[in-house]
Amino acid sequence: MRALRLRSSILVVILMSMVSMPIGVHTVADVHHPESNFSVSEEITGVPYVWQEVNGFCLPSALSMVLQGSGVDLSLYDILAASGSGFSMVSLSFDEAMTFFPGVMVRQLPWLEFFTDLYGLELQFYLDSSTDYGRNAMQIVAGVGSNAIDYSDSALLTPLSVMRESIDAGYPLAISVDTYYLPPVDWDIIRNYVGPMQPGGVGHAIAIVGYNDTSGTVRVHDPGVGLMEPYYGYPDDGRWNYTMSYNTLDNAWQSAGYTTFRVSNGTGPVTDFEDRLASYISQRMIGNRSAYFAGSENTFYLGTGADAFRGMGLDMTLEPIRDYCQYYMEVDKPDAIRYLGHNLEVMMTMQYMAYRSSLNSLPDMLPSFDLTEFIDEASKALPHMEALSSNASMASGISVISRDTILYNTFFGMASSFESSHDLDGSISEYSEELEEIADHFIAIADAWKAAGQILESMTESSQLLPDSNLLVVIGGGAGILVIGVICVMLRRKK
Repeated sequence: MRALRLRSSILVVILMSMVSMPIGVHTVADVHHPESNFSVSEEITGVPYVWQEVNGFCLPSALSMVLQGSGVDLSLYDILAASGSGFSMVSLSFDEAMTFFPGVMVRQLPWLEFFTDLYGLELQFYLDSSTDYGRNAMQIVAGVGSNAIDYSDSALLTPLSVMRESIDAGYPLAISVDTYYLPPVDWDIIRNYVGPMQPGGVGHAIAIVGYNDTSGTVRVHDPGVGLMEPYYGYPDDGRWNYTMSYNTLDNAWQSAGYTTFRVSNGTGPVTDFEDRLASYISQRMIGNRSAYFAGSENTFYLGTGADAFRGMGLDMTLEPIRDYCQYYMEVDKPDAIRYLGHNLEVMMTMQYMAYRSSLNSLPDMLPSFDLTEFIDEASKALPHMEALSSNASMASGISVISRDTILYNTFFGMASSFESSHDLDGSISEYSEELEEIADHFIAIADAWKAAGQILESMTESSQLLPDSNLLVVIGGGAGILVIGVICVMLRRKK
């Protein structure tokens, strides 16, 4: 049972999209304007394609397409920076759970609310509580005091009517779907190895850019194709832009509770944009627990911001790893050790890309701030994050491929040693020097984040402003229930 819970937590955490940008190279987000054969009046033309590039980045990528298609020029990187997710991190260490949650995966609706308020955008969030997924998600949303429009409360309001209204008004629509039903060959891995999404699972975000009631089809921009082997790489063949029948759309959308994000133009950026954003980011980096979990600051097994890295560094010793392993039957301990190392590398790779790109975008968003000292200090974390990251940890899909990285070599070596010796303490101690090196990287990241956050905090007079105060959001929600996607690690082919 413990092993099953581990595998379930892995799916919830790792789920989907792999890294697709070489982590040693600084690039600009790829934006592609394809020729379209979907010649109907209901399609919004000129919507750029944004590849999500990294595990878990489907929602900000879909939002970037939605916003650029409606005239708001914000790239994926801009959204990672302005939402604060590129400067956020949460660690979880409790029983058999020892992992990171990159900022983009942490309470996604609150950072979406903060972002849309910052830019004066209107956000409407929809769910259908009559579906298994929607009922589960609605309970989470209600539990944190947020709101969502419930499709089941109205006989007239339907997912298709919201889609038509949004497209007719000139706004592409971001929705959450079950990749099992999506047409591209990239999602065969889900059909072959996983199956349809279960209630409480996670979905994948796509952008709907057009519909045709005559043919009963929609036109889609899918940010997640090209993220997994054997189709790894930017989808320059255009398969990201496809037509899907209403029936297929309904299967995919219904499985994800008809989750819908309608973002449209509003009043424009707030007057205190720079102070508010700078304060928000500083508190996320320092690890102000109220900034992450207002009302739940004393949840002992969660670490935030700099403290998330520091806590994980302190856990890279014999006793915490032994405690982590004690919840698994003897036969499962090696897999538990492998999962630990692999998942830490996956999460670090996600956050490394988000953090690095956000640092590049931030100066344009805070032109009134001299960020020289902040960038210098914040950049000290980058080589340590790179040392704990690897594209291969995310792009291999079902199998975990061998790679010469410190996290992989340490934890996979530790697991192999235990398999042969059956001496858990001895196997962990055998890699004590490597664990100390990993811990040093985590602590260095923590030091850089805290120092940089304090520098930014001192630069704004409104540094005490917490992200949940004075927010004016039309409709929103507040829990990590969304769109991450699906990467399956060490699972057997489904029968």
